[in-house]
Amino acid sequence: MKLSTQEIQKRQNGFTLVEVMIVLAIIGILAAIALPAYQDYTVRTRIVEGLALAENAKAAIAKEGVSSAAELARISDAWNAQAGGTGANSQYVSSVCMGATTAAATCPAPGAAAANGVIAISYNAAALRVPDSQALLLLSPYVRGAAGAVPLAAAQTGPSAAGTGALDWACTSSTRAVGTAISPAVPPAAGSVLAKYVPTQCR
Repeated sequence: MKLSTQEIQKRQNGFTLVEVMIVLAIIGILAAIALPAYQDYTVRTRIVEGLALAENAKAAIAKEGVSSAAELARISDAWNAQAGGTGANSQYVSSVCMGATTAAATCPAPGAAAANGVIAISYNAAALRVPDSQALLLLSPYVRGAAGAVPLAAAQTGPSAAGTGALDWACTSSTRAVGTAISPAVPPAAGSVLAKYVPTQCR
């Protein structure tokens, strides 16, 4: 079948302006949805890295820190002196401080940490690409007993000896609904990492 000159020219014209605009609009819509979702995913992955670094600190408290306030303070001081005074760190985590409830570039000096067993995970905000005011995650220890869950420090100084109940951790971001559910009477302090970036147990 032989095509006329007019038909050949029509086929060589390519996409029309309308067709190009439709393709660009589809690409724009996909980018507007996919890019933020991908960015949130990468931040969530890096947040989990901080929780993994804190596992050794949690294990140290569970093993020895529950016995007394003095032991908790000793473990806290020893932990905070590690890794150049940051407790633990990585590319995305600035410090994992024991006995601290505020973000800090380095952990409190030995002896200065409050003996409360709270683990403060301070993230590298620039690496996470979040504001400095949204880079703190807290892990608060509670001892479960017949009367419910009480903070570890309170259990050590209260009428019942520490270690008589299971140790539970309240992980808190900028919201603390799940953490508060552990102990409604004495809710944990809130961190500052946005809830959309953290695992379910930290929201």
